[in-house]
Amino acid sequence: MKIRTKITEMLGIDLPIIGAPMFLVSYPDLVVAVSEAGGIGCFPALNYRTVDQLRQGLEEIRSRTKKPIGVNLILHKEHNPFWAKQFEVCLEYKVELIITSLGSPRTIINEAKSVGAKVFCDVTTLRHAQIVAKAGADALIAVCHGAGGHAGTISPYVLIPQLIEETGLPVIAAGAISTGKQMAASLALGAEAVYVGTRLIATPEAQASEEYKQMILESTAEDLIYTAEISGIPANWLKKSVERAKITKPSTIAGNASDTEIEKEYKRWKDIWSAGQGITQIKEIKPAREIVQGMAKEYLEIIEKLPREEKN
Repeated sequence: MKIRTKITEMLGIDLPIIGAPMFLVSYPDLVVAVSEAGGIGCFPALNYRTVDQLRQGLEEIRSRTKKPIGVNLILHKEHNPFWAKQFEVCLEYKVELIITSLGSPRTIINEAKSVGAKVFCDVTTLRHAQIVAKAGADALIAVCHGAGGHAGTISPYVLIPQLIEETGLPVIAAGAISTGKQMAASLALGAEAVYVGTRLIATPEAQASEEYKQMILESTAEDLIYTAEISGIPANWLKKSVERAKITKPSTIAGNASDTEIEKEYKRWKDIWSAGQGITQIKEIKPAREIVQGMAKEYLEIIEKLPREEKN
């Protein structure tokens, strides 16, 4: 099964489905499963506490799949003082896709393109999109209202067409995409691919606790809280996990912390769970391959059933 778009052509993949890089969730099992299913599996560099561990992670992924993969880099020294070294490792392993967050990709564009990598950037507003477009981004990830983790506040009905019209770059839809129906709606808006996160938490391959996965199955969009109190940046979280964690101030994994402090932070984040509004449609745990290919199949079925002009 193949669905051709600008993004599938750009990345050399069969399906316009990107497995969103999720902190403490996306590891080799999930990355490999999504890529092998025809999409592209991604993970955050910050899932690995040291540069050597990142190298080991990439070594494992490369040994298990020859398909393209992606890595998310936070390009902000305060949030990720190790990004430059992480980037070097990504270049070393010729990672096909670099997804940047919290910073301008200007400093990495030329080097990334020198090894054939594409650079996509998370954006939540037109202003940020224009900055990264000018810096040389290959595509934009429109993080719309309802996305898991750090989400924007603008409806996809507005943000996706606006970014396409104003920048001319390919746009990937992110936010509350769990089914082929939502994929069809996203591509109808002009998106060239979809970014799927929360749906892939409810998989055997996701490195999330069983309790986290169960909470995903039992929750709806009404069970989320949108707040900046957790990480300092507005994001969607499962309300029960936030209440249980008794957050008193925003925090971040990275920074000039000691190994002991970093260890404490990792443990803390394991108990605070992010999710997008797409949880409403998630009813069961299924293998990532089934989810990716099932979404594509449903998308094709949906577009065939859409009303067409009636010819007299």
